[in-house]
Amino acid sequence: MSRALFLAAALLLIAVVRGQSAPSPMVDEPLRVAGFAITGNKATKERIILREMLVQEGDTLPQGVLYERMERSRQNLMNTGLFNTVTVLPLFIDMRQVIIQVVVNERWSIWPAPIFQLADPNFNTWWRGFNRDPDRVNYGAYLYKYNFRGRNETLFLKAQFGYTRQFGFRYKVPGIDRRQRWGASIGALYAEQAEVTAATLANKRVLLRNPEGANRTERKADAELTFRPAHDVRHFARIGFVRAEVADTVTRVAIDYFADAAGQAQYMSIGYGVVWDRRDLRAFPRKGHYAEARIDRLGIGLAGEHAPDITTAYATLKKWWRVSDPITLAASVRGKHTWGTPPYYVQEGLGYAHQVRGYEYYVVDGEHFTMGRANAVWQLIKPRTERAEFMPAEAFRTLYIALYLNLFADGGRVWDSRYAEANRLADEWLSGYGAGLDLVTSYDQVLRVEYTLNALGERGLYLHFTQPF
Repeated sequence: MSRALFLAAALLLIAVVRGQSAPSPMVDEPLRVAGFAITGNKATKERIILREMLVQEGDTLPQGVLYERMERSRQNLMNTGLFNTVTVLPLFIDMRQVIIQVVVNERWSIWPAPIFQLADPNFNTWWRGFNRDPDRVNYGAYLYKYNFRGRNETLFLKAQFGYTRQFGFRYKVPGIDRRQRWGASIGALYAEQAEVTAATLANKRVLLRNPEGANRTERKADAELTFRPAHDVRHFARIGFVRAEVADTVTRVAIDYFADAAGQAQYMSIGYGVVWDRRDLRAFPRKGHYAEARIDRLGIGLAGEHAPDITTAYATLKKWWRVSDPITLAASVRGKHTWGTPPYYVQEGLGYAHQVRGYEYYVVDGEHFTMGRANAVWQLIKPRTERAEFMPAEAFRTLYIALYLNLFADGGRVWDSRYAEANRLADEWLSGYGAGLDLVTSYDQVLRVEYTLNALGERGLYLHFTQPF
């Protein structure tokens, strides 16, 4: 009998038996996985779903182990970002055999999304520091095609205007081999903007604008190869190319913007990293851990022109403990070390991608940094999924919402060997603590409102659109 006919016959038998009385397997009796019944995947190929399962057809496992792996498989499927909801349940054929039923509700996969993006590091800087200046806004459109060809591939196009003009694309294939362990992506970007950050003074950005046109143009391209030997582990190797130019308005003020006091730079970079990701839900984790280590070399001697000559190493470790149903504790630590003297163009400390809460209005540049965060999260509205039948498309009929109270404390430090005298927060320990509300909604959207007190005695109410870690 073929596998398809066997599954059909088994499901029919289950329906008949359930109409009478379901079997009651012994608690310690091992169960054999006879197969899978997957429904709801109108676009997604079955092999993409099966890749995330921690059980395989033919496995014989103790019931406790089986149920644990089924739950982790459900989390893996949710973390692909392809589905609104996922249900993984055992269907008992008899007391020794089960079929794993997987029911998915697919997300909308084509997003011709408008761009409305602030040019500043965060919303708070734009709102207060620049008085809600409309000229400091980027607008345009993205075109995302998720789950391209039903194989979890992503095609991304971008056309952006306003403060920064950007045109780019990226194509990502997570599985290029039969076992879906190797993946690849390629991308390119062209960008130009009239105003650039040329330096930091008193931990504020020094912004220079060219009234006659672009103050900086950039051309970038990269290719990445990934290897996923296990469900929770990913390795990636990357090679990139950058060519950037700035106008005289920048080099007259910042002679170290590029190496050799030049007005342009061209270089290649290579990098390697590894990620160990075992979070229950990546959008807003409440249990699990995330670890990442990465090393990058900027300037490798090929196609170089005033190239940087630095190597950077970055590492982070994040951990979540769900101590009870409503309460989660979390802690994280991260840091970066730089070998060599970076030109300002590639220097980054705290205040951009990494930030001590309470210092949203400051930038602390430097060669090295470390930062830690601690959170206590109390669930105010339990995660719930509702159906909105009035929505015209099935992909938008599943609505998700959860609300949390967040108590937190952050600390960090930047080491700057060149400009610390002009930036008082460099080479000093920073700290901030406070409370906030975290709203999590459909399609992994997170809105945070936080009230924070920092070590300078400054208080503020801040708005963020990312998860706290």
